[in-house]
Amino acid sequence: MFELISKEFRSFFSSLMGYVVVAAFLLIMGLFLWVFPGDWNVLDGGIATLEPLFDWAPWVFMFLVPAITMRSFAEERRSGTLELLLTRPLGEGAIVWAKFLGAWSVLLAALLPTSAYVVVVGLLGEPAWNLDLGATLGSALGLALLGGAFVALGLLMSALTTNPLVAFLNSVVLSFFLYIGFTALGTFDLMGSWDHAFSRLGMEAHFRSLGRGLVELSDVGYFAWFIGLCLVGARWALRARLERPRVDGVHFLLVASLLSVAWWGLGVLNWRFDWTAEQRYSLTEATEELLSSLEDDVLVTCYLTGEFPATWKRLEQAIEQKFEEFSNASGGRFRFVFEDIYAIDDPQTIGQNEQTLYDRGLRFTRIAYQEQGVKAFKVVWPAAVLNFNGQSLPIQFFKSDLPEPTDLMIQGSINAIEYELVAALRRASRKDRPQIAFLEGHRELNELEVADLTRSLEEDYDVTRVKLNGKLHVLSEKLEGMAHRRNRFDLLVVAKPDSMVDSKDQLLIDQFIMNGGRVLWLVDPIQTDLDSLAVNQVTQGLTRDLGLYDLLYTYGARLNRNLVIDPQCAPIVLDAGPNGDQRQYEMFSWYFAPIALPQGIGHPITTNLDPIHFDFVSRVDSVRGEGDVKKTVLLTSSDRAREYKAPVRISSSIVELPPDYFNSNNLPHQPFALLLEGEFQSAFSDRIPEVLRTDPEFAFRERSVRTAQLVIGDGDIARNKVVVDGQGRPQIVPLGFDRYAKQVVYDNKEFLLNAISYLLDEQAAISVRSRTIDLRPLDRERIRTQRLTWQGIAVALPLLLVFLLGRVFIALRRRRYSRTVN
Repeated sequence: MFELISKEFRSFFSSLMGYVVVAAFLLIMGLFLWVFPGDWNVLDGGIATLEPLFDWAPWVFMFLVPAITMRSFAEERRSGTLELLLTRPLGEGAIVWAKFLGAWSVLLAALLPTSAYVVVVGLLGEPAWNLDLGATLGSALGLALLGGAFVALGLLMSALTTNPLVAFLNSVVLSFFLYIGFTALGTFDLMGSWDHAFSRLGMEAHFRSLGRGLVELSDVGYFAWFIGLCLVGARWALRARLERPRVDGVHFLLVASLLSVAWWGLGVLNWRFDWTAEQRYSLTEATEELLSSLEDDVLVTCYLTGEFPATWKRLEQAIEQKFEEFSNASGGRFRFVFEDIYAIDDPQTIGQNEQTLYDRGLRFTRIAYQEQGVKAFKVVWPAAVLNFNGQSLPIQFFKSDLPEPTDLMIQGSINAIEYELVAALRRASRKDRPQIAFLEGHRELNELEVADLTRSLEEDYDVTRVKLNGKLHVLSEKLEGMAHRRNRFDLLVVAKPDSMVDSKDQLLIDQFIMNGGRVLWLVDPIQTDLDSLAVNQVTQGLTRDLGLYDLLYTYGARLNRNLVIDPQCAPIVLDAGPNGDQRQYEMFSWYFAPIALPQGIGHPITTNLDPIHFDFVSRVDSVRGEGDVKKTVLLTSSDRAREYKAPVRISSSIVELPPDYFNSNNLPHQPFALLLEGEFQSAFSDRIPEVLRTDPEFAFRERSVRTAQLVIGDGDIARNKVVVDGQGRPQIVPLGFDRYAKQVVYDNKEFLLNAISYLLDEQAAISVRSRTIDLRPLDRERIRTQRLTWQGIAVALPLLLVFLLGRVFIALRRRRYSRTVN
């Protein structure tokens, strides 16, 4: 059998035609991947990936593989050597397997020189070798299995005829249909609810997962099943000359049934291995649970499709891949279509379609790009509409208006695809939205100052502003037959109160917590006069008497009356004195605005967040307190931070401090945010009047049910700036926006959204929100200056490898036969 395999391999590469076929394959791949402009050009894409290779290779295989296999049996039959072959001490099955392994080894040998592409992409990466080798290896496995399936099909066609040309044509047509036909016909319009199952009968659906580095046993099993069927069919064709079709037919059906059961069993196991570096094609456990529990169909229509630059094409492909993962995880209940509203030529209809999308809550982006050296513009809709449970919800995948977004911005949108889809599904399936209340009445941040955070919260929650004024019914209600009061809200946000919270309101908040309510405390213990600082360059920081410190101390948190200064801080631009007849402005380190870096803090709230910006922040210490409470520090200062105790002299001259000022008297890693979880003791247990303690309407509780609070020593962490435009209208500046960088730099809003999700026991949402995929760019400058050089290397290197391997093969062959002659 080994000799027969070797014969198949040698016969292909013993003639010039074999090398011509392989060289033609490599030349075509090289030109499309490296030279011809288009979506498949690796250099134009700017990303260190070989996905274009695995997108193009199946189409080339449809012609290359039939050329390899067409002579396997057809030529042997026509020349009469098949009977001689069958006289060998090998059964028909062994002969078929030998032919298959020989032809498959030829195909793998033809693919081997493409490994040079890995070297080229690795060297062009920024940094070098940022290529995801795990994904590339998984994709290569998928391509090898697809090639094996095409080889098996080609052998079957060759075994059914005596004409190699007929075998070639039949193989090409069937390869095309089996690869793309089931996907093309498996639409909802034609197949209804069976569309997903029907499309899974074709090769493309299984290769697409493998081609991205996602190895599922069901996909591997599909190709093994298909190869087995074809080889059994080829054996049956060889045995047809024995005139025992009935026996062979039963054998074929038996083997086919066993293979089908084995494939089904692998599908039931549902084992999958994501070989990509960031596990990019593995949905979070929470997402898989949500999709597997769907009882009705979901239809998503995405409008990001058409002809546009590679950056946006990458986002489109990432969305489509995520849709496919959702569809597979839901068992086909998640359906999707892409619609290009600009595919028609009627301007009036296009305008109507644009207005319809806008009215449904979608937003467009006008992108700019270079076309033949001229700057061109195009409108794209990076958005979709999700229809589920009788609701139609907009999903915005890209949320910036910049016409030329950076690769990092696009990558950020790719990272958020799963979260945006899951959030929309949860909104559509949620019967009761969680209720959030912002406390008022103590000069807290007003609606405009928390508008950006509120807008994001309103996508998933009902947000209300409440004044207590000592009224019992504001936060809770007493239902008949219940021993305790029921909260009206799930979460209370106390955002930078600036005046005393009286004892009645404190008691109401305390009982809200005892009844299971969650609280987000954003408190500034130090009062600063920013107007005085702006005018006089100096002000005094005094203790702000809020009446909340004893309350929080009982729960386990102490708000220190101090200000933390830190060399790890945000910049500020100040007047540095005259420069001729003009003022000179310079950027300094503003030590009163520490920046917390959440990296390395292993908590769902802070995972994968960028820096968090604080203004005049105070330390939050963990104290023993009362009750059974777990305490977790979420954000801290750097290890060089220091503190100023109240009263604090706040002066702009602090920017003149030398760097070595922070080398002594440090208080490293001062806590800024402290999470409290557990059962809390009421702060009023020892001081509530007996009449209230025993009042059934008040229903006082001394100990809480299990709940959570988050205490942050800075109220401005949630405050967005508000500017007034030329017409006197307020404009909301995004939370985390840096006016010097002119973009959102700080993840204050993401941190607060994660914190609120966690407090509301929505850790599933956090796990999805925290997913991140690294950007793997190519070195654009080297591509720009050395493009022709790298194109030449990428195209010529595989051809050179074929030439060298051919010389080695011929030399070995000459050496073998020369020994035989001697």
